[in-house]
Amino acid sequence: MPDNLHIIGTMNSADRSIAIVDVAVRRRFAFVKLWPQMEVVQHIAGPLMQKAFMELVSIFVEHAGEDALALVPGHSYFLQKDDNKAPQQLRVNLAPLLEEYLSQGYVAGFSDHIRAYLQWIESL
Repeated sequence: MPDNLHIIGTMNSADRSIAIVDVAVRRRFAFVKLWPQMEVVQHIAGPLMQKAFMELVSIFVEHAGEDALALVPGHSYFLQKDDNKAPQQLRVNLAPLLEEYLSQGYVAGFSDHIRAYLQWIESL
């Protein structure tokens, strides 16, 4: 294998429903925690996605406890340049994740803020 070959896998901390697999993966690979990067969103996304990203991150930073803060959606949900396509992307990709967080009680301490954010997405 060439020295410049790197394999990167991603896993959200919410993806721990299969504990045996989780432990097996953690034994075999190094893990690096990454926070969503505003610089990436500013460089790639259009104004609407930048706003959507900042508002959601702000909700998590201001209201989430330590466990819920780890669930903030990553910047890949917000990498749409075209503001005309952004609302559909938010509805199809991000909204179901946030709805799952609500139904599982992961964001119970600030569910009203998440519901308001989801309503904003629907209004776009």
